[in-house]
Amino acid sequence: MTSNTKNTLYMKNISKSFPGVRALDDVSFDVLSGEVHSLIGQNGAGKSTLMGILNGITNPDDGTIYINDKIVRINDPKDAFNLNLSIVHQEFALCNNLTVAENIFLGVEPIKKYGIVDYKTMHLNAQKMLKSINVTLNSESIVGELNTSQWQIIEICKALAKKPKFIVMDEPTASLDEKQIDNLFDIINTLKGNGIGIIYISHKLNEIIKISDRITVLKDGKIKKTLNKVEVNENILIQTMVGENVSSAKIDNNFDRSINILALKNLSFLNYFQDINFDLYKGEILGLSGLLGSGSNEILRCIFGIFKYDNGSIHLNNSNIKINKPKDAINYGIGYIPSDRKHEGLIQTSSIKNNSVLTIYNLLTQIGFFNSNEASRQTRNYVNKLSIKVSDIDNFVMNLSGGNQQKVVIAKWLAKKCKILLFDEPTKGIDVAAKAQIWKLIDEYTKEGGSVIVASNEIPELINNCDRIITLQKGKINNTYDFNDFNEHQISLSISSN
Repeated sequence: MTSNTKNTLYMKNISKSFPGVRALDDVSFDVLSGEVHSLIGQNGAGKSTLMGILNGITNPDDGTIYINDKIVRINDPKDAFNLNLSIVHQEFALCNNLTVAENIFLGVEPIKKYGIVDYKTMHLNAQKMLKSINVTLNSESIVGELNTSQWQIIEICKALAKKPKFIVMDEPTASLDEKQIDNLFDIINTLKGNGIGIIYISHKLNEIIKISDRITVLKDGKIKKTLNKVEVNENILIQTMVGENVSSAKIDNNFDRSINILALKNLSFLNYFQDINFDLYKGEILGLSGLLGSGSNEILRCIFGIFKYDNGSIHLNNSNIKINKPKDAINYGIGYIPSDRKHEGLIQTSSIKNNSVLTIYNLLTQIGFFNSNEASRQTRNYVNKLSIKVSDIDNFVMNLSGGNQQKVVIAKWLAKKCKILLFDEPTKGIDVAAKAQIWKLIDEYTKEGGSVIVASNEIPELINNCDRIITLQKGKINNTYDFNDFNEHQISLSISSN
């Protein structure tokens, strides 16, 4: 790299192998000061490995990193911090027992005399930062008591608190609503204006096109192509990443309105939602959509028994049922796929096989002995049925890509033969091809008689795949759209208008 280039950060000829996998193969990637250079690719393309090397979590086998034309060594995250590199992690790295402010300024705490932490200044600075992105969040709240959307916001603030010269944003909008995404993009543009180089990683192609100056496509551990913003649209990016058109849309809605499977009547829960009334029919895919705080995610958690609703009732097959805990919901044939699949949906340090049969573990155990052969047979059946990419079903589930992990979560509920599945942000953090596969699985499940409720803010996905869409605002239903009345503009307006 010559000294007259504008590269502020340059990763040159980076290679990395893991047992049986060539994760990165001679990859060169750079980001200029004052630009957003986006990195995209399917799950397993090598994005996380490349960023892990930049952040000092992973050491490369070969290659060199330059910052301002000088070779640097990044052996651990502390080295990255000292080089003014900051990262907004896709996987949360928060201390659940500390406050919001303590997490934001962890490692960069304001100090008074004699090395004492200035907590007053810390909380004031945290509130200023939260206000700057139009987020109302108490800086004294304990992080472990908050939800995943709030954790994502804290991660963003945590990265900004380090006043970086270079920042990696790995799926930063996965848990944000539309207004907060716009606020984040305003912040990114301000950072660009201050000369900060930003590496932006997302599976949301519309975001990539909106915020990027350049876009690099990584495929199978190699750079496929680098494109300027003016050269691309979503179809071009999909073709470059996948090599084929993966888009599909539901062409009919053949669910049976005469068979009411589930009904919520005047359901209310604290300040999250009030007087919720809707029906779910046999074979239906019902979408719930609303901004952060609308109550859509909490509705699913109440149906599954994670939260205990205050008022109202839940009816299954026209009979009033009581759901006080998840075990009750499971016994009624209701399964739940959480938005945070890694922490709430799977046991990361357990095998693919064990996770796949987790819901039927007792059925596979007789006189204290676990039938491992039957568990293997069941798992291989779902691996084939759901096209889960695995080399060995006894490998840790944590080694799978996001899309394949999501399929394992689905497999464990299919093994239980649930009649109702609740999906909370089912395509969060997975690539465009895996998204299409997940929606195909949902559609096939309903064609076999199952019923589905999906909570998501991905309105185009809901329109392409749902039979009906219910919009919520401030904890109340404000509109219901039937299949023939779907209109993206109207639905977006319905969840965002005051």
